[in-house]
Amino acid sequence: MAIAPFFLPNRYYVYIFNRGFANALAVIGLVILFGMGGQISLGHIAFFTLGAYTSAIFAVRLGWPPAAAVLAGVAFASIWGAFLSVPAFKLSGPFLSICTVAFGEVVRLLTINLVSLTNGPYGFYGIPSLRLFGRRIGSEKAWYYLLWTLLVIAILAAARLKRSYIGRALAAIREDETAAEVMGINVRAMKTLAFVCAAFCAGLAGALYAHMSGFLSPESFTGEQSFSLFSMTVVGGQESVLGGVAAGVALTLLPELMRFLQEYYIMIFSLIVLLIVLLPFESIMERAKMWAAGLAREGGKVPWGRCSK
Repeated sequence: MAIAPFFLPNRYYVYIFNRGFANALAVIGLVILFGMGGQISLGHIAFFTLGAYTSAIFAVRLGWPPAAAVLAGVAFASIWGAFLSVPAFKLSGPFLSICTVAFGEVVRLLTINLVSLTNGPYGFYGIPSLRLFGRRIGSEKAWYYLLWTLLVIAILAAARLKRSYIGRALAAIREDETAAEVMGINVRAMKTLAFVCAAFCAGLAGALYAHMSGFLSPESFTGEQSFSLFSMTVVGGQESVLGGVAAGVALTLLPELMRFLQEYYIMIFSLIVLLIVLLPFESIMERAKMWAAGLAREGGKVPWGRCSK
């Protein structure tokens, strides 16, 4: 992955990779919230939007340095993540998902109607690029390495979280909330933490996307995008951090790579996604590990059909 930008045909494909990394960063938040904690969120794009627009407003309207504006966007999205966790104390399943969809739609409508802040449907122009350590992150390759580095850090942090007490507590809540409470787990605190972590990841992805693209439009943050992020999480295997990241990048790249198929690409893309859902990332990895272990035991004479213990 580190040398990929040097082999891509042009800057546009590097930009698509960057979008994939941003989506993957947001998906990591959904893996924590939905995969580990069992809290269904179909309005995840709202946190992405809040991070993007807040960072843009602080940088353009208030003149903040872009790096500080990114932190403001992440903080604002995280605060709203904590607020959205409140309905999760009483709601679950489809009722919680409806609540998150409504929240996402409210945020989208605000970006359209608060014209003095967001420039509404005309789009938010002139968002400055990020500067780190006195150097401007201007090229697509520079953004590639920045997003890739942050994504690796997020993967390691999420994997560590999954193995920690918090990860085990979230898994207990996902399986049986009442039993988790009886075991002494603070369910409210854990749900709030899961929402805040999810909002943090999506807010960071959105803020970075704003400064990378330099332009924001409400049409980029619709309910369709929320369902795309949720689909990436499901395709990746829900609880799998690496699976979610792989799905986030792959499902961002595939539509662009298949555009030469013209009107057929949507049908073929949908079939590919369906096949991946039927055989999620975790099961593929598990089968590969079992086959490799069997190969090591039997001196390389394991047929493909055998993955026995």
